[in-house]
Amino acid sequence: MRTFILMALFIILTACSTTEESPDESNQKIEDTEEGTEDKSTEAEATSDEDPDESNTNSEENETTEEETALNESEDIEIEISLESVLEEEQGTMINASRQEIEDELTSFIEDNNGDVTDEMVYEKLLEMLGGHPDMLEGIKYFQDFSAELVDLTDQPGGLKVEDGELSLRNNVYILMDNSGSMADEIDGQTKMDAAKESVNQFVEDMPNGTQVSLINYGFSKDSDEESDSCSAVEETFPIGEYEENEFNEALNQYGSEGFTPLALAIEEVGKVIENSESTGSHTIYVVSDGQETCNGDPVAAVQDLPEDENIETVLNIIGFDIQDDEVQSLVDITEANGGEYLSATNPDELSRILKREKLNLFNKYRDWSNENLKNITQASNDQHLDRTGVVNAANTANRQTDNSIDGVLNDVSMNSSQEFRYPKAREWAEERYLIVRDFLSENYEDAGDDIDSEKEKLRDSVNQEFDEIESDYKEDIEE
Repeated sequence: MRTFILMALFIILTACSTTEESPDESNQKIEDTEEGTEDKSTEAEATSDEDPDESNTNSEENETTEEETALNESEDIEIEISLESVLEEEQGTMINASRQEIEDELTSFIEDNNGDVTDEMVYEKLLEMLGGHPDMLEGIKYFQDFSAELVDLTDQPGGLKVEDGELSLRNNVYILMDNSGSMADEIDGQTKMDAAKESVNQFVEDMPNGTQVSLINYGFSKDSDEESDSCSAVEETFPIGEYEENEFNEALNQYGSEGFTPLALAIEEVGKVIENSESTGSHTIYVVSDGQETCNGDPVAAVQDLPEDENIETVLNIIGFDIQDDEVQSLVDITEANGGEYLSATNPDELSRILKREKLNLFNKYRDWSNENLKNITQASNDQHLDRTGVVNAANTANRQTDNSIDGVLNDVSMNSSQEFRYPKAREWAEERYLIVRDFLSENYEDAGDDIDSEKEKLRDSVNQEFDEIESDYKEDIEE
């Protein structure tokens, strides 16, 4: 029994030894198999020109390199942007379009070019749509051509004239002296002619500096005693200009009182003097006479023909010296035809008072002109400030809106294409353009404001200085 059991056990052990392999042998097979695989792979590589996977990888790397090269080339491009280039822009075709419409147009442009567009092409397309806004261009040109000259003053009455930035007064006084025979009559022991000459000379001598003076004699006797000679006797003995005492006295005493009264002809002559002179402003005529027209002329028609326009203000006054009652109305009619005044003097003292009063009337006119022009200076200055502010606001708004539209459209296009920062140079150029215009408008807006204020103060100082001097000249008469 024991022998039988031992034999069975032996048989079992023998069977097991013939069917199992050791771990070392198993591992050796695996290694042999892997080596075989590697050999096949090597052989396959040796017999093939290129691995497909490696070929795809190389292709992608080449495409990436081309895109980077194109991007680098785009980044290397620089566009010269200046105020001049902005002024050359054509008005954009879509400056009033919505953001979506502009975006759609840019997207279509990119798609039409199969996406093969550079920053320069995109920037130029944006300017084609949004550049050259009229308000912006108007603002730039406004400040390029800006002048702070307050020209409204040159058209004001009274001879106020701006010359080389300085205000000057031009008042022109014309004396028409009656040399008819009746002026030889005496009043209070003095001839009317001598009294008139004395009063006129004092009147003219006291005129403020800068006043232009003219003396016209009429009705004096010529070589013969014929009426026709006296009725044509009219002469400007002191040509319009600055008062010179000796020359004026010589002209005043050139003729006596021996003739008729060609008043109409004398008025026609002063009209010619005004037309032919370069003097603008206020032209005040004083007729010193002791009688009405005696040469069949028409003084009313003559005074109605006196020159007057936007630069010339002409007023004719008559100082009737010892006029007969029945002649007064004819002289009043003459002054009313021109808006002037008839003044009656019955004796030498009254004639002097009338002329002194006329001097004060001139002063009052100067004062009125001063007040009016100070007001006009302020108004013109305010208008200039309003204009520049309105222009710069419109220009800045247009410039800012254009830049915002360009930036917004580029953002939208970038988001829709899943590329966050497309066309960076186009953005930079648009920003540079915006800053150039903004800085120009800001700087010139401030400079224009300073120029307006400076011009305003200069003119105000000139007006005040001018009228301070006039007031000083009239001070003695004012205090009386």
